[in-house]
Amino acid sequence: MVRSAPMSPVPVERSRPGEESAAPPNVVVVVVSYNSARELPTCLASLEAQQGVTTEIHVVDNASRDESVALTRRDFPRVRLTVNRENAGFARANNQILEPSEAEFYALANPDTVVSPGAMAACVAAMRNDPRVGVAGTRLLHADGSLQPSCYTFLGLRNLFGETFGIHRLLPWIRPLSSFRMPWFKHDRVAGVDWIPGAFLVVRGEVIRSVGAFDPSFFMYGEEMDWCRRIRDAGWSVLFLPEPPVLHLVGASSKPIAGPMFVENLMGRIHFLRKHRGPIVATAARALVATSVLLRFVWCEARALALLAVGRPPSEHERLVRTMFRTAMRWVARGLPLTARATVAKSPQPSP
Repeated sequence: MVRSAPMSPVPVERSRPGEESAAPPNVVVVVVSYNSARELPTCLASLEAQQGVTTEIHVVDNASRDESVALTRRDFPRVRLTVNRENAGFARANNQILEPSEAEFYALANPDTVVSPGAMAACVAAMRNDPRVGVAGTRLLHADGSLQPSCYTFLGLRNLFGETFGIHRLLPWIRPLSSFRMPWFKHDRVAGVDWIPGAFLVVRGEVIRSVGAFDPSFFMYGEEMDWCRRIRDAGWSVLFLPEPPVLHLVGASSKPIAGPMFVENLMGRIHFLRKHRGPIVATAARALVATSVLLRFVWCEARALALLAVGRPPSEHERLVRTMFRTAMRWVARGLPLTARATVAKSPQPSP
């Protein structure tokens, strides 16, 4: 839900008299890598090219089996590298750097992002200009330059229903049911929102020291929503900035395990609702999710059979979606356990 009226773009903070020679603010940057060798070089180069701030860049590698670790050591000697022996997940990997929380500002950047040179400075300026802002992030773009929605409302039963059954796509004007993704939001103005994804965001160190880092019970997905909920509950605001944009190649390193990652997404939603809305709402959410998976699984299988009957091979996207719902259906058949994240941690890793 949008919380603030339209505002003018946030200016980069000007120095006060006598402070012209002051050092730029330092930002500790965390990049969690998981078989991201193809994307990491461009991402890290963009982080090293940030203007208006100094950066201390950390890569936390979650047991990659590609060249992520080797190329980071070879091509980015100034980057501080942490290599995990197993896939610790997004939350715990970020916490390895966030939890000391001694810096003034921290930034999270996915390895499949390309961060505009002024993006970090714009977020820092927004927080320095308004002490109530605890988290800031900028507009995300797809690889083709089109908008990637990045402002969300906290999950509840109504918008979970709309999200689960695609009402946000079919009937986006029904706001109580489509509010999770806020399809009406134009991403062309500064606004306070409920939460933004961790593909790129900047957070005050003071916020982490007050609220804590990510909840490690979230393995992958849901942790940013939970974090922003806790941050907002503590009295801080979450701010969206339209400029400068950040390029985000969605799911670049997770496509080979799209099925388990889809299940992780569903589990994260149920876990969030159980934590923040209680067991009754979580039980209803489980029923919604199970029904949706069953219906969409049947549709995918029927479509695949129809394509086979007319002799048309499925597209790569159609095969990917079918794999996702087959994996999700197996999860539903096991009773929707919230401990299936081991399937991601132990999934076969792709070659570069």
